[in-house]
Amino acid sequence: MGITGRPQFEKPPLLETRPPRCPPYFDVTSVDQLLPYLELVAQRPYNQGLHAAWDLQPGERVLLRVDNWHDELVVEACKKILEKYGCKYEIKHADRGPIPQWVGADEVDYYLYRTKELAEWMDTWGELAKSGQYDKILWGYGGPILVDDDVKIQRMPFITPEILASPAHAMPYELLEAIDQWTWNRVRSAKRVRITDPEGTDIEFTNHAEYYDAKRENYNWDLITKTWTDNPHFAKTYLPGHVTGRPWIFLPGKEDGNGVIAGTTNHIAPVDWTQLKIENSKITEINEGGEFGDKLRALMAECADIQYPGMPSPGIMHWWEASIGTNPHIHRPRKDFPSGLVNCLYERVRSGVIHIGFGTIISSMDERRAAREGLKVGHWHLHLYFPTYMAEREGDNEPVIEDGRLLALDDPEIRKLAAKHGDPDLWLQESWIPAVPGINVAGEYWKHYANDPLKWVKMELDICRNWHHLFMPMVGGDTRFCHDHADFWLGDCCGHPGLHTPDDCCG
Repeated sequence: MGITGRPQFEKPPLLETRPPRCPPYFDVTSVDQLLPYLELVAQRPYNQGLHAAWDLQPGERVLLRVDNWHDELVVEACKKILEKYGCKYEIKHADRGPIPQWVGADEVDYYLYRTKELAEWMDTWGELAKSGQYDKILWGYGGPILVDDDVKIQRMPFITPEILASPAHAMPYELLEAIDQWTWNRVRSAKRVRITDPEGTDIEFTNHAEYYDAKRENYNWDLITKTWTDNPHFAKTYLPGHVTGRPWIFLPGKEDGNGVIAGTTNHIAPVDWTQLKIENSKITEINEGGEFGDKLRALMAECADIQYPGMPSPGIMHWWEASIGTNPHIHRPRKDFPSGLVNCLYERVRSGVIHIGFGTIISSMDERRAAREGLKVGHWHLHLYFPTYMAEREGDNEPVIEDGRLLALDDPEIRKLAAKHGDPDLWLQESWIPAVPGINVAGEYWKHYANDPLKWVKMELDICRNWHHLFMPMVGGDTRFCHDHADFWLGDCCGHPGLHTPDDCCG
């Protein structure tokens, strides 16, 4: 197979401009340590997106769905916060079986299964909505939800104490909303988009007017109602925390995404360097990728001649997603990575990360039709951690992301808003930037990383968790905002909850 566009560097290109960051790790030993984070989640206004925002109300009838992959300390903390807010709650426990230990190639089979599971969840949500038994459901960690006129549906992304006890869940909601809106305004106004990344991505597409309504404020309602017949309101605009940098819809005859997408991580775990060649928004070639690449190639060949409902041409491997994370304090979990739901799914919503999606459009009506016809359905991913997203307009090109830095975080108005809640540098600097040899860490990209990134990442996370004070100097990390957790926490010693350092509070 002809492989072009392999990353080759004389020296790591982002060594000085995007050095690694890794938040300190601390062991949570009590429910009380988790409650300040859930307190703010409980107060955030409800939305359909990926920002945890429960908007709990007294007397509200709430169903919390968890399973044996959730840490019991987290479940107990959720129970206490529901009680504190006077909710009439029920906790539904499910058994997912033994917690698996993942490798990146597992994503192919998992998302064939996951698509079926999500469809079943949506059917269950529909039945619960009709029953009138609950006002709110806290269930799941991503993907579409139903129309929420009869019951509000929000996520339950807190799998472990490490994931919950994070400044990500202390971010003031008005700040998250402003970052989302800044990003969406630039994405929707772009006439054409180019996405590049030092790991090998270089792809362009036209952001057609037909994707949008007449004012280009929301997506085209006719297309949305056709694609997500059961929940068009979910998809009419950006998804909070998960801004759609490429419309989640197809325009047959006009799809012109062309170039290459490459990376070393999917939603489950790191994978050997994988390259997708894209022509007219369809994958025409899958190069390298180790076992992950082998499984994708086999699936692509198996489905190559099948005309899926709603797809622009035969085959399952169509590119439809390039979604942008917007929360600067999301980070890759370290304890037990990668296993169960402690995987790479959560980190996709860190600000500036783009995750690529290809396959059938998640929970779309066409995907559900294909499943009913007995066809294989599912979608798969590659993550871009250092992308540059260029929004091209007539006579006006503007970067939305530069080398993985979402530029909303540097906007003067957003910094001014952040300053209302404390030090804007603390709120708007990323807690986590991965350490990638040959990209932003000394070393050779191919020799030390790209041919077995899982080996590197597991070692990286283990050292970062257990010897954080040694890890950061070892990788040339940025320690400006790297405090011991005792000095970088949610507290009220200044008279208000928020993110603090010793100088802000008790010293």
